[in-house]
Amino acid sequence: MRYENWIVGHTVELPEMLAGRERRAATQRRLLDIHQKTLVCFTLNIAGPVKVFPLAEDAFTLGRNRIEAALRARGVRVAETQVLFYQYGAEAYWVVGGNALAVKRILTEVEESSPLGRLFDIDVLTADGTKVSRRDIGYPPRTCLICGEPASDCAGGRVHTVAELQQKTVEIIAAELRRIGLSPHTVGRLCRMAMLWEVYTTPKPGLVDRNNTGSHRDMDVELFEKSSRALEGYFAACTEVGEEKHGLEPYSLLKYLRPLGREAERVMLETTGGVNTHKGMIFSLGILCGALGQFLGDHRKANVEGLCCRAGTVAMPALQRDLAGLEGREDLTAGEWQYLAYGISGIRGEAASGFLSVQRYALPVLRRELAAGADLSRAGSLALLSLIAHVTDTNMIARSSREVHRELQEKTAALLAGPEPPSEEAIRALDAEFIARNVSPGGCADLLALAYFLLFWEELETG
Repeated sequence: MRYENWIVGHTVELPEMLAGRERRAATQRRLLDIHQKTLVCFTLNIAGPVKVFPLAEDAFTLGRNRIEAALRARGVRVAETQVLFYQYGAEAYWVVGGNALAVKRILTEVEESSPLGRLFDIDVLTADGTKVSRRDIGYPPRTCLICGEPASDCAGGRVHTVAELQQKTVEIIAAELRRIGLSPHTVGRLCRMAMLWEVYTTPKPGLVDRNNTGSHRDMDVELFEKSSRALEGYFAACTEVGEEKHGLEPYSLLKYLRPLGREAERVMLETTGGVNTHKGMIFSLGILCGALGQFLGDHRKANVEGLCCRAGTVAMPALQRDLAGLEGREDLTAGEWQYLAYGISGIRGEAASGFLSVQRYALPVLRRELAAGADLSRAGSLALLSLIAHVTDTNMIARSSREVHRELQEKTAALLAGPEPPSEEAIRALDAEFIARNVSPGGCADLLALAYFLLFWEELETG
């Protein structure tokens, strides 16, 4: 499994890392000066320039919980706890009573209790600031993630590449998450990872990517990053609702998801200053999460086809009820107007179908290109083109016309029909045309994000 795609987030430069170390040392000194007690400091050992990515946050949460459980089980009193989040990594501190050597022994057992503990960096400092080592309590030094030799020897000699260490790191986290079972919080993080990869995929005709802002003057990559993080909790909540309501017929689940969706839309607009970055994702990915939650509540495994089929049943009321009785109304949305004018059911129809376009076009392209050795951004660009060529995108029609939409569909399909997959230069040229005509395939972008989510979820479930 190619887990390098899972490490997505802010790249930490050396000055930022050095400043972080100084800040951590200052926090330790401050807590020691105030309390004059044993201090525990917890971070993660993450190789490479990206220290914070969605599943690393899961690992950090698991580590915090295990440390607190171990201290509680041994009767160690905690005087103060601090948890700090930075782009260069999360940190947790506990000021505790008791002998530092005894506390180090308790927490070293946490490090040794599971493979995930190999990623935990738990420092214990005495009241005067002296760090207690593993040797002080009779434990050998930490070993290398990959080869089992002393970690300091491998690090000093740079025996393993950053890519090898990252791959092993995510393998360890994924294996632990499979072992303990998928949680709603992990699902929310997978959703954020999928949304990040959608915006990072480059080039994308007419859409915000790392090259440009496409046909959008009010959006950029940073705004999508903020919106993705703000919505992570919403997707976890949708999963929790599905889990709690697992005994309901899927057809009945939508009414419990919709209030969450309205609140999520409010949060999104508040975060982005009124810009609609992810309204489509709130609907479609929220439904997928609710369906997945039902499988979690039933303690049943699902495959992509089964999950999408369940999601289609969850979404069916939106198609049957939302698009009924539109005749004569004056406050129609763009999607509702297109349904009356052309019979296009848009994202409601796509969801009710069980996201057939994702299953037929986007996912097969992603799998094929990744198997052939392409990176995820390249695979995603081609998957998006396949969606544009086959899907009736209501956003494209709303920003132009039915005729322009058909013309650009045909041009994209012709590009894909060549003897070789279109080059990056050809996709950039198509991007320039979409921008010149102010067309944005926002609906297809949402479907690409869904495909990413299903890909990541499938990888996590199957290993």
